[in-house]
Amino acid sequence: MLSELVRVDTISNNLANSDTVGYKRDQTVVRSFPEVFVYEFYNYREPVPLGFMGTGAYVDDVFTLNTSGSSIPSSNPLDIAIKNGFLVVMTPMGERYTKNGQLMINEEGYLSTVDGYLVLGERGSVQVQQGGEIVITAGGEILIDGKFIDNLRVVIPQGGERIEKIGNNLVNFNPQPVQPEVEQYALENSNVNVVREMVELISAYRAYESNQKLIQAEDGITERLISDLGRFA
Repeated sequence: MLSELVRVDTISNNLANSDTVGYKRDQTVVRSFPEVFVYEFYNYREPVPLGFMGTGAYVDDVFTLNTSGSSIPSSNPLDIAIKNGFLVVMTPMGERYTKNGQLMINEEGYLSTVDGYLVLGERGSVQVQQGGEIVITAGGEILIDGKFIDNLRVVIPQGGERIEKIGNNLVNFNPQPVQPEVEQYALENSNVNVVREMVELISAYRAYESNQKLIQAEDGITERLISDLGRFA
């Protein structure tokens, strides 16, 4: 039941973020406890083997699926979809990474995310000119009125290692730089399939209810056993 509760929470979070730009869905991994081989003992006879009995299950891990989401067209030149990796941004915790390509120009004239984190290029923070025509090429070059400003830094996890979510649509991992593949006037949608998540949510609820009924039945049997033994005594 505890495993199914974690599964329900994970699926609910996926559904809640189905429209969050760049969100990556989580999935639980459930592992069984070791099985026990059961024997029957009766009147000092030789034990009779009955077979293996399961001892329950637990959530071994919750991992993030780093698959691409669909591309959403946009009319904002500062909206970009990173097709092959993550943007590098500066946070109070240091460099972190995001798939959220909703960018803006902050009050100091620097390119930042909508959450206020500075977007980093190969030269550091990217300072742009307000009111100029902004072009971000497919290779990640940032041009203002045709003048080259910087190249976006895009990274992927080293050796395909797992990514760690840290909140605010930010992730952390050991980065490996890649040549950017960028689409301007577009955003990457979450990789959550709402229909599949709803089916899995119903399945998790039913599994929880089934386990709950088993526990209630076992409690009823135990209660009756204690009551009958007390009456015979």
